[in-house]
Amino acid sequence: MRLAAVDTSTPLGTVALFDGAARVASGSESVSNAHGESLLPMIDRVFAEAGWSPGDVDRWAVGIGPGSFTGVRIGVGTVKGIALATGAEIVGVTSLDAMVEGLPASRDAAVASVLFAMKGELFVQLHRAGATLLAPVNLRIEDAAARLAELAGEDLVLVGHGALLIAGTCPGVPVFSDPPHDLPRAESIARAAMRRDPCDLASLEPLYVRPPEVTLPRQAR
Repeated sequence: MRLAAVDTSTPLGTVALFDGAARVASGSESVSNAHGESLLPMIDRVFAEAGWSPGDVDRWAVGIGPGSFTGVRIGVGTVKGIALATGAEIVGVTSLDAMVEGLPASRDAAVASVLFAMKGELFVQLHRAGATLLAPVNLRIEDAAARLAELAGEDLVLVGHGALLIAGTCPGVPVFSDPPHDLPRAESIARAAMRRDPCDLASLEPLYVRPPEVTLPRQAR
């Protein structure tokens, strides 16, 4: 199966192509404009490197967030459009699942994915042995360590670059914050998507966790 994966949920945009379990090509670009201008050119470059066209792909995988509201919308919308045009399968993978992909398994430890959410908050998810202890949620940075300790006890592992913001209040807790566990990346999304059933294209939507900001129109004076 040929699979293409995209993530634009953070300022690091990534694309990866796989043929079976083998990575064929990948690309990344850090931006400040939510990937609106950079995503399609990056996809084109990675496909050119592989010698593929979008019609060669059997399955598309996309990061659905949480993360940047605009970035997630751009990634999901782009991939849904390509899948609709080519008839390929589509799979959505959350940012917090992507960050723990490939992490050495521990039967007893509770694993917390932690992504910086701006505004003094973190996006957090907590699992132990496949069971969800805390579904994706946004927490204040100053509250996160206590909440995780309450749910996980002493056997806790922190994953993600955002975990560095609370590591100092979790003494002795292992932290995995180096690539590929620092941020959601297309390669991790691809590997997770290989094990999942395809989604319904029409119903696949971003996972925002907290409501998107709405700017109200100014009142006329």
